[in-house]
Amino acid sequence: DIACQCGVTSVLVPCLQYDKEIRVINTATAACSIPSKRRADLPLTAGEQLDVIDVTEGSAVICRNSEGRYGYVLVEYLNFR
Repeated sequence: DIACQCGVTSVLVPCLQYDKEIRVINTATAACSIPSKRRADLPLTAGEQLDVIDVTEGSAVICRNSEGRYGYVLVEYLNFR
């Protein structure tokens, strides 16, 4: 889905059902490599830098990687500074 991989700062991200303005609220580093299990999940590579866009209810955050892809990531897989 093109919208899910778009790097535009104000974009509708339908695969995440996310329609707020895209703003970086924090940064994090992936603690381990994890493939995505669902289309809305962001696959991780250990050591990868991620922009945290929003927090969700539960233990996931919405992140953007260096390729401009968005998706859900469990907080337990991230290191925050």
